[in-house]
Order: sequence, then C-alpha cells, then structure tokens
Amino acid sequence: MKNFFRANFSFQYYGWIVVAACTTSAYSAVVFYNPILGVFASIFQEEFGWKMSQIALAITFGSLGAGALAPLTGVALDKWGGRWVITISSIIMVICLIGLSKLNYLWQLYIFYSIGRSLTFGMTSGAYIAVNNWFIRKRGLTVGIVAAGTRVAMGTIPLLLAFIISVTNSWRIGWISLAILVIILGIFPSLFFIKKRPEDMGLLPDGDEIPLTKEKNPSMHLLENDFSTREALKTRAFWFIGLGVGLGLFGQGSVNFLQIPYLINLGISLTQATFIVTIFSITASFGGLIGGILSSKIKMRWIQAVSMIGMSFGVLLLMQADSFLDSIIYAVVYGLFFGSNFTMIQSIYADYFGRRQIGTIQGISRPVQLSLNAIGPFIGSLWFDYSGSYNVPFALYAMLFVVAALCFGLASYPKKTS
Repeated sequence: MKNFFRANFSFQYYGWIVVAACTTSAYSAVVFYNPILGVFASIFQEEFGWKMSQIALAITFGSLGAGALAPLTGVALDKWGGRWVITISSIIMVICLIGLSKLNYLWQLYIFYSIGRSLTFGMTSGAYIAVNNWFIRKRGLTVGIVAAGTRVAMGTIPLLLAFIISVTNSWRIGWISLAILVIILGIFPSLFFIKKRPEDMGLLPDGDEIPLTKEKNPSMHLLENDFSTREALKTRAFWFIGLGVGLGLFGQGSVNFLQIPYLINLGISLTQATFIVTIFSITASFGGLIGGILSSKIKMRWIQAVSMIGMSFGVLLLMQADSFLDSIIYAVVYGLFFGSNFTMIQSIYADYFGRRQIGTIQGISRPVQLSLNAIGPFIGSLWFDYSGSYNVPFALYAMLFVVAALCFGLASYPKKTS
C-alpha cells in the first residue's frame, strides 16, 4: 500500500490541487442529478398531484438543453479551460435552486430545473477535462477520484436532503440548502484553483520532471500526436464509443431517477430508500477507483464493456427485489459496476484521442448521448403511470447495457496517420 501511494501521489505537483477542486465541483454538480429530484418526486406527487411522468419531463428538458449546449461547451473548454465554465455554470445553478425553493406550478419546475440541469454538463465536463489535461499515465486514477466525489454526493446529498426536509418539515428549505452547497463547493474552488493545462504553468502532465531545454513550453510536443476533431470523426472508434456511451446513459439515467420511486412502490420508506441509494453511491465510489486503477493495466474499452454487463445484471437484481435486504444487494452490485462505468465515460475519449481537442471531440458526441439520457426517465415514468409497473422499462435498460458492452468491444484503438 505504501508503495502504491509513493508511486502514484506526489502532492507537491499542482495537478493534485486541480484534482481536489474538480472533485468538490463534481460533488456540487450532483444537486441537479436524477436521484436528487427523485427525493422530491414523491413529495410533489402528494402536494401538487403531479404525475411521475410530468416530473420526469423536467429531467428530459434539462438533458436536451445540456445536449444543445454540449458542442459550444466543448469548444469553450478547449479554448479557456474549466475554470470559467464551471464558475459561471455554478452561479446560474444557484439562482435556479433559489427559484425552485419558490416553486408552486409545474412550469416553474420545468424552467428552473431544466436550466440548472442543462448547466451540469459544463460543470462536470469542465472538471473531468481539467483532470484529463493534467494527467496522462495517472488519468484513470485521478478521474476515478473525481468520479468518487460525484458518487459520494449521490449517496450523501439525498440522505442529507431527506434529513433536512424531515427536520424542517419543508422541502423548500431543502432547495436552499442545495444552493448553499453549490456556493461553497462549486464556485469558490473552481474560481481560485482550477487551471487549464500544466503547460500553462511551465509544468508537465503527471508531475514529470521538465527536461533541460530553452523552449518556453517544452511539453507542448506531447499534444502533437493527439487527434484533431476531423481526424477523430473519421475513426470507427469514435462512433462505437458514442453509441456505447449513449445507450449506457439512456439506461443509467433512468435507473438513477426511478430507483427511489421504485423502492417506495415496493413499500420501502423514503428514509430507507435514500439509505439504499447511499449504499449504491458508496460502492460506486469504490467501483470508480477500482476501474481507474485497473485502466493503467487493462484497456479502457474492456473495463467499460465488463462494467455494462455488470450493470445489466444489477438491474435484473433490482427487478427481483422484494425486500430491504434484496435492495441492498442490488445497490452493492449495480453500484460497483456503475462506478467503474462512470469513470471510464469521463476519460475514454482522452484515452482514444488525446488532450488537444478533447472538449470539442467529446462535445460533438454529447447532444445525441444526452438526448438519450433525457428520454429514458420519461419513458420509464410514462410506462409506470399507465401500467403501474417498472418491469418492462427495466428489462429494456438491462438489454441496452449489453448492446452498449458490444459497442465498446468493437471500438478498437485507431492509429493516427501522418
């Protein structure tokens, strides 16, 4: 263990400060993730009489907005880095959270939640691309650390939120507490600590020693072998990765949103359901770190393929669950593979195509991927509203995870032509 930390961590390197700031930013971005709205969904059904499919439309609109912004966000990240993209996104998200605390009508949910959710892509992409820029050999590990922050947030924020709502007897204070969280963990760390690339500070990725040279930025040659956007689009891998990620996002976004309502429908209390999501998120944190560590020895596409198959098995476990203990088993199995999958999603484009135009390359794929992520929860919720069962949507998600695994298996690494 000592040798592992000695080999992988040198905290004198500024890149680790970037990792810390990106981790807190990724943590705060979760306030507009599906499980958080899942905490409010049952409350909104009871207080306002809204259907689950109506609430899920807010996720759909937000994800479609994120998809529309994704290409521009990617270009902005390549040009200016994550600092300003994350900071500006965080400020607008705080305004939206305050607006949600004043919620009385469905159209207000659609406006404030959709705008806030559409900006989470800028926050998370900014965080992960910043880390991808600062690390190459340790990319999987460092992205896994940031992803662990996201997973910990998905476990702790719903639990904390349920506690705040229970103690104050006010879901409105719940939204205000989320706004305060974004101010502390989203705005300040990104504004003061995130830098674009190590080359901009005269450093090398991974904290490597700078060779004796008269060049101002001696490590910029590392970017010369990276793929341009045009070159990446000509590869088979770009399209298979895009399809695999898209199908995965369709299913995982749906499961993440529907798991709390599904568990409550089984007769499990809100507190127990959020505890199960906490278990899922904690195990996902470990899964992300394990996947990141393994990526230094195993190609990312195979880790991704195995992760998707494991997630498919996890969904089948959820479909068979009929008790609190069964749900815990689902949370552990699905969480481990989901965490590994999530880490790979954030680093696989850089692994294939390099750092130079990673924001733009990734941004081109995201509109379709996020559109799939948008319609998944709505389709599942709509089916439940009219049938009273989640079995058919969950079976569909499990099947699509297997198809996604096949896509990653077919995404062989391209060779850059001269």
